[in-house]
Amino acid sequence: AKSSNKNSVKEDEDTDMFTSSDHVRGYKIRSDGKKTSFFDREISEESKQLIGDIAPKRIDPNAPTEDNAPKPLPVTEGTSAWNKAGTWEERDVTSWAKETLEAALLTSEYILPEGSPSPGARATVSKVSKFEGHTSYATVRGKKRYIYEFAFTLDWVLTLGDDHTKTCHGKVTFPDVDGTVELGDGYDIVDYHVDGSSPAGTGPLLERFVRDGGLRESIHTKIDDWVRLLRATY
Repeated sequence: AKSSNKNSVKEDEDTDMFTSSDHVRGYKIRSDGKKTSFFDREISEESKQLIGDIAPKRIDPNAPTEDNAPKPLPVTEGTSAWNKAGTWEERDVTSWAKETLEAALLTSEYILPEGSPSPGARATVSKVSKFEGHTSYATVRGKKRYIYEFAFTLDWVLTLGDDHTKTCHGKVTFPDVDGTVELGDGYDIVDYHVDGSSPAGTGPLLERFVRDGGLRESIHTKIDDWVRLLRATY
């Protein structure tokens, strides 16, 4: 009789673990017999097979990727890694530009030919002063645009061909060396000046071979070559 009473008490305890009203309070029994929250979602075996293994996996950066896996967008040359869309991005290269352009200008030279008023006379640029401006290049949607604008004054020297002890000195300013000028079109000058110590009677010679042609044409060529160098470098 005592054993029968014990079994009756155990059955009552099991019944108390989950009553008919527990689902109202937010509980339910899973298929494995365990009591759980009413909102707990039990996935069937069929669903598990369809979903597959969803356990987190360690990513190996060196592992080969499938052909259909997402691939990073290519980065256009001259743009930052973050700028995959190729939107406007500008970089300043003024320091490089001033150094290389000044070096190019100082190599400007013209030697007067036979038949000229002073055959063998040599005109050169001796100094670059009042050098102002900036240079940059922009990359937008894979295309580069070069932005440069300079103004500078050049000191020039012409040594006469018949007497190398005689020299003429002066200055000339190039106010607008920029991207609006087409290569080969030449550049405007202002403030052309001949030093008073230059030999008398050399004015027409200097105007022809320094101010209007000769050395000036050499300077134009050096600037154009520098523009090509800028485009080739960046």
